[in-house]
Amino acid sequence: MREKSNSLFKQNSQQPHVFRGGEIKVMKKKIAAFVLATALVLPLSVPAFAATPSDVVGKPVQSAVEELTALGIISGYEDGTFKPENSITRAELAKVVVIATGNESAAKLMNDVKPSFKDVKANAWYTGYINVASAKGFIQGFNGNYRPSDSVKFEEVVAILVRALGYQDKHLSGSWPYNVILQADNLNIFDGLEIATGTKANRGIVAELTSNTLGATLVGYDADGNQLDVDTKGKKLAANANLVPLINKLGTTEDKVLTGTSLTSKKEVSLNGANEVTADNFFVTGGKKLGELLGHSVSVLKKNGSNKILAITDAQAAGNIITTTSDANPAGTTVANAVYYNDGSVKNSAPGVVTYVNTDKQVSNYSLANDKEVVILLNSDDKVQALLVNNWDSNLVFEEVTAYKDYSRVTSKESGASYKVNSNTAISLDGKTAALADLKANDVVNVIKNADGDALNVVATRNTVSGKLDSIGKSGNDVTYTVGGKTYAVVANGLGGTIGTEYTYHLNKDGKIAYRSSVSGVDNSQFAVILNVELDKSFIKDGEVLNGYKKVVYYSLKDAKSVTEYTKDDDVTVALKNTLVELKYTDGLINLPAAHGAVSLAADLVVSEVTASKLTIDNNSYGLNSNTIYLKASVNKSDSTKTTITVGTAADVTKGAKVAVKTDASGAAKYVVVTTAGSSANLPTVQGLFVKASENISATGSTYSVTLNVKGEEKTFALTNETGVDAYNKVKDLKKSDLVKLTDKPDSGNALYEYADAIAVATDASSLTVDNSTRVIVAGNATFVVSPETQIFYKKGDTVSVGSFADLREAVDGNNYNTKYTVVVQGSGLKYNGYDEAGVVVVKVK
Repeated sequence: MREKSNSLFKQNSQQPHVFRGGEIKVMKKKIAAFVLATALVLPLSVPAFAATPSDVVGKPVQSAVEELTALGIISGYEDGTFKPENSITRAELAKVVVIATGNESAAKLMNDVKPSFKDVKANAWYTGYINVASAKGFIQGFNGNYRPSDSVKFEEVVAILVRALGYQDKHLSGSWPYNVILQADNLNIFDGLEIATGTKANRGIVAELTSNTLGATLVGYDADGNQLDVDTKGKKLAANANLVPLINKLGTTEDKVLTGTSLTSKKEVSLNGANEVTADNFFVTGGKKLGELLGHSVSVLKKNGSNKILAITDAQAAGNIITTTSDANPAGTTVANAVYYNDGSVKNSAPGVVTYVNTDKQVSNYSLANDKEVVILLNSDDKVQALLVNNWDSNLVFEEVTAYKDYSRVTSKESGASYKVNSNTAISLDGKTAALADLKANDVVNVIKNADGDALNVVATRNTVSGKLDSIGKSGNDVTYTVGGKTYAVVANGLGGTIGTEYTYHLNKDGKIAYRSSVSGVDNSQFAVILNVELDKSFIKDGEVLNGYKKVVYYSLKDAKSVTEYTKDDDVTVALKNTLVELKYTDGLINLPAAHGAVSLAADLVVSEVTASKLTIDNNSYGLNSNTIYLKASVNKSDSTKTTITVGTAADVTKGAKVAVKTDASGAAKYVVVTTAGSSANLPTVQGLFVKASENISATGSTYSVTLNVKGEEKTFALTNETGVDAYNKVKDLKKSDLVKLTDKPDSGNALYEYADAIAVATDASSLTVDNSTRVIVAGNATFVVSPETQIFYKKGDTVSVGSFADLREAVDGNNYNTKYTVVVQGSGLKYNGYDEAGVVVVKVK
């Protein structure tokens, strides 16, 4: 037997969510179903609802189900589901439409009234609803019967909802059912749905249709059958009155101006400059956030008998919103007088006009500068009631997200800029409403954020073009790149790159190149190993003998072959033999800069340690990543022409190997050239947080080990306990999360660590600064760089978890440091890109 849902009012949502509704005629537009990303965490300022039915989470119907349950129109089942695919009966539909039109109390009064339909029982759960729906003209019968237990067809649902808005079949064009279907389509009631007439409607379809209908405008007719705009009582509206949506029938409404972007900790919303209490199931219709409606006229709904606000609907007429560019206020005037825009236009300001810069309220006598992006919001008298000034952080490249209790922090590549995203942040991707979880690395993002670093609006673009860089030019003030025969403007002063190399370019919303990533791993087209340089040479070009040139023979890393060229460049000398250098050209001839950064293959730098992400030579370390290219060279120091180059792998770089390293600007190794093989016998040095030490006694003797938390993973390492070394004895009594360093004895010939030492961790740094772009931190008076090998831990009480660089940004955000967080930094004892490398960083929650 199919489960019934006779009680259509249960509270069913605690998702952080905004709901669908609609605009009132002047706002007539499609109603977007929007589900917040599960990556966003519910902030304290947003109300918590009861659990969303498990079988609608993440589906298009979720938004409608949550809205209608908040309004008390529908409910789920006792097992926590909604069963959107279940059919719905004509009796259940009568209940939905009666509650949606604010007539539930009338239904209770009419439950004892004799039904007008022969097959409707008296005093059944549905009797009052059918009686009211019939009296209001919402439903019709069949030869005196209503057939309350029959399932409902799609067109029957549409007809009932259109009638609920005040439309009458006889005044609609065409024959039934096409007359009601065409009218519903004109009202966008079908938004997001694909259904054919004659098919059965299920619970999910009814929820979505009803949700869309709540935002449509109420109408009526005069004695001559002329259609009118009416209020909730059916009375004709005055000429300049805001039009009334169906949702307003569910309580009392007022028109106000929204003056806050989020709820307070007391669940209050700011309207006309004063805070008002919201209901526990408060929501915003239209799929919008409060932050999007700042300064707008809004319709405020309160349930009958309650002084708490249940819903807010955007009531700002589209014609009263001007998005434009500002002109500066003339001398002696401020926004309190007027707003000047669009090279000569002006709008006078209403008394009490408020200016917001990135949603932060400004002084009343704010003076507007020239060429600012502004949104001018007008009242019904055509005067400015609010001015929004938008300062965007543009062309940020999306990198990573770190979730916290009340929000998530997004970090950008290159600049290292970060911003906080919460449930009040509006997010779009390629012009469509999106969630934080929809964004991916290398998306180009524009952000509006307030003084607290909270993002109000995130506009992301995902548009790429891949191909070889053909040329670099100029067009007006723009640098241009020609890629695959098509020319693109580039943001700022260009992004570098080598002509002839293939890249993926990431475009911003204006179609400009904002970021480039490498297709082939590294731009290697101009790197070479110089095999020979001969002075005062002649060669023939185009039939002419040219004298006084230098002959350069090099091994091209791109083409994997020897190449001979000629140049007169003074910076090309015989000292470049057996060096790795990036070639530069002018007019087709080699022209090296004076600081060419050539790296000698004969320097015999010895690898002291190597891991998957770091190469250490003496006390200097270099990052290794997926873009690092490995080569092997047989270097002939006496005759460089006999030096040979072959392709290598990461496995060729071992402890004791002799290498040459060419780095990029970040200190990461772009090229590692192995000139002499090493040995992999010695174990790498390890740092980690102590977990436990173990001794295993057996008939053959004892074995020892220590377990450390290394980058969030618990790893166990075998130890010796030799007399005089005592590795196990040194760590067995340590406390959890003490810092430990393990070192192998050179040439010990075993797989055991002979040295295990507890490192005396520094005290909490008295202060902290963080450079997002260079990843350099200053902890107290000590400066460190956070390298790919740096371990970052997040410690709250006795709980330690793996952290990220974003936790350091969070620690210095606003007044957080020394109030919410402290940091301990332990150096690795190595240099990285010229700075002391941070070995372990612990971000501690106070």
